[in-house]
Amino acid sequence: MNLFKCLQLLTCVVFIHFSANISAQTWTACGATSGLLDGSTTSLYLTDTTVAPVPTTNPSPSNTIPNTEFVVMLHDSMASDNMGWAIIASSLDGQVSPASLGLSVGDTFSLALFSYDIQQIKLAVQAILHNSPIFGTGDCCSTLDNAAPSPGVCDSLNAAGIMDSSDVNDMTDLLSFLGAFSGGGSTSLAGLNLALGSINASIGLLSAVGCTNGVNEICYATDSMPSNHSHFIVSSMTNNTKLEGSATLKIAVNPNPFLDQISTGISTENGGEHTLRIFDATGRIVYVETNELSVGEQMITLNLGNLTSGVYYLQVTGNNNIVTQKIVKR
Repeated sequence: MNLFKCLQLLTCVVFIHFSANISAQTWTACGATSGLLDGSTTSLYLTDTTVAPVPTTNPSPSNTIPNTEFVVMLHDSMASDNMGWAIIASSLDGQVSPASLGLSVGDTFSLALFSYDIQQIKLAVQAILHNSPIFGTGDCCSTLDNAAPSPGVCDSLNAAGIMDSSDVNDMTDLLSFLGAFSGGGSTSLAGLNLALGSINASIGLLSAVGCTNGVNEICYATDSMPSNHSHFIVSSMTNNTKLEGSATLKIAVNPNPFLDQISTGISTENGGEHTLRIFDATGRIVYVETNELSVGEQMITLNLGNLTSGVYYLQVTGNNNIVTQKIVKR
């Protein structure tokens, strides 16, 4: 049995092995530790943008997994691999807009940290597409296609716009790389782990014949637990907080983050005097105004161009109700 037939068989065996172990809380390689988010659930205006999530635990070590991005998973949308929510996008900083993702009011999505070493992907892609095996004939690309369970790895990479290592720059390209081996289709976080685990179990054979530019293991780390992800509900209003026995008060802020001004949508079941205050990160009031509001929804524009860049909190109070929304000044 030649080396690449062994590669094909080993990949199938590894697939079965990892299928039985995808319930592990943390998925890693190279001894890396995954980063965690706070598990919060936030309502988000359709045209708003998420505030960049701050990890409660940072991934490590940075020299093993130097690149960290956020994967966006759409709830109630099963990935083609049938292993969980479909990954619909990635983000370098976790700031995504539901509207730009094509979502609608009522949709729910989550963000999870994914850390990896993009240089390893670049090296492997360059070798697969352009190197020749140490022995045998042809190139790594054609040899791999002949042995792979799903032929067309290199054609799939080219179809995704990956012609060499310079075309590999972020998580989207990593997903294209893995999709070339799995036959395409949408991927879940569990499926992403499975694909990387399968490749890692087989990559030593490719490396031995000079088809990975020396990469023997792709380093990565992510956390499988939804309780450690950030969740968002696309809504026409934000989450509300109310005092015991008080009527509901809701607000929606757009845009967020902002440059000079914000439009604040306020919905209240009781009209009357309402006060809008903005606090800085230390709790100091930096803006205040009072308005007479009617029952129902209304829009108030706040000019905040004089504020310095940073995190603030908009608080609206009235009729014994209070609601607070985090806002970010660019």
